[in-house]
Amino acid sequence: MNNEKLIEYRKRAEAKRVIKKVSFNQETEKDILEIANNIDFSQWVKQQLRKEFNK
Repeated sequence: MNNEKLIEYRKRAEAKRVIKKVSFNQETEKDILEIANNIDFSQWVKQQLRKEFNK
């Protein structure tokens, strides 16, 4: 794949994405923030949502 095609592919893929933010309080939620930093958080959230709502 040439460079121009790769750039175009990435632009189209990015345009389809939606980013959701999650906030953590660094003082009161240190425990879960550390867990979130040590896993593939995006994939974990997606798995949990599917598990919860595909019952």
